[in-house]
Amino acid sequence: MRLLLLFLVITLTSCGGGGGGTSSGGGPAGPNDGNANGTNSVFTQKITQNELAIFARSDVSSSFLTNVGKAYESMLQSSASINTPMRNNYNSTISSQYVYQRVGAGDPSTIPNMNANASSPYDDKATDYIFQSGSGKEQIGEVLEHLLHTITAVGFYLSFPTTWDYMNSNSQLYLAMQEAIDSGDYNIADYNGLQGDNEAYRRILTQEYAYWLILAEWDYFETAGKVNLEGLYGNGNSEFKLGKPSDIIAKNPLGHKLYQDYAEKILSIPDKNLIISLFP
Repeated sequence: MRLLLLFLVITLTSCGGGGGGTSSGGGPAGPNDGNANGTNSVFTQKITQNELAIFARSDVSSSFLTNVGKAYESMLQSSASINTPMRNNYNSTISSQYVYQRVGAGDPSTIPNMNANASSPYDDKATDYIFQSGSGKEQIGEVLEHLLHTITAVGFYLSFPTTWDYMNSNSQLYLAMQEAIDSGDYNIADYNGLQGDNEAYRRILTQEYAYWLILAEWDYFETAGKVNLEGLYGNGNSEFKLGKPSDIIAKNPLGHKLYQDYAEKILSIPDKNLIISLFP
């Protein structure tokens, strides 16, 4: 299911011109029936949490949408490591650039209008979907993964474009990812089918890497159901073997430095008991 959704997303997204970001290239900015707040006939529900607009399709329960907002809020609590100017820059960018998160329900392969966006002024500053489709660890993993995609591949990319430039092989993000690939700890074989589109390929590789990196630094692999059950890959899984902060420090020091320089200064580690209670 994860790979199916990924390839569906590839058909929707391409790097926006000019101001950058992630845009939906498969369809219009939004249905012609759009409202001033960005909702429309596809995305009928909207909440705003810590400057992030979260749009949901009509079949998403209001309680689930609320809990997605609470999960995002839990990533932006006060902590000793937060750099206030950097967080303010991130929050300001999220707001001024109309970054948003899509939320859907059910099987993405059967959902119509998957290429629809929220309406103007939001349009194209989004990446993939969170789907209301399970419970427990499966649902926690779904929510955290796609919130982190939005945070890093859109929010960080727009806020810190030099560091998070996935097209620059010498950017801090790309070098950290390459270190994990070269060590055999980040297995990118599942993405080989994207190599015909270099921009999409690099964007997805870095997006997934940043997600795995932060999830490991938060020590959330077990909570999000991302540890291989057979124990074949240590603390991780077949795609990303480094499932603990100590693994990142020891085997992906460039990734740990990236985390310390950016993610740790903007994001707080969400309380596990809260996250489990939101998605039981």
